[in-house]
Amino acid sequence: MLLVNTDFIPGKDFEVVGLVSGVGVPPFKLRFRTEEIGRVIEEGVERATNSMIEKARQLGADAIVKVFYDKEATDAGVQVLVWGTAVRLR
Repeated sequence: MLLVNTDFIPGKDFEVVGLVSGVGVPPFKLRFRTEEIGRVIEEGVERATNSMIEKARQLGADAIVKVFYDKEATDAGVQVLVWGTAVRLR
């Protein structure tokens, strides 16, 4: 699955099939050491991305354009959000 953060794919035409999103919550831990936070966020990014890709595949998409990531702190830790537009290449 091709993921881009632009609203186009150079040299490709496509049709929009829908909006997709994903949420990634890393494994719950009451306390993280400072040196672990990067790995924790990476796990959240991976989980969120995989969730979004699965939703795009269910729509028959070949790619996702306009991909955006955000993170937020919650009482349970870090939550990663990702969203984009699923497209089918022509």
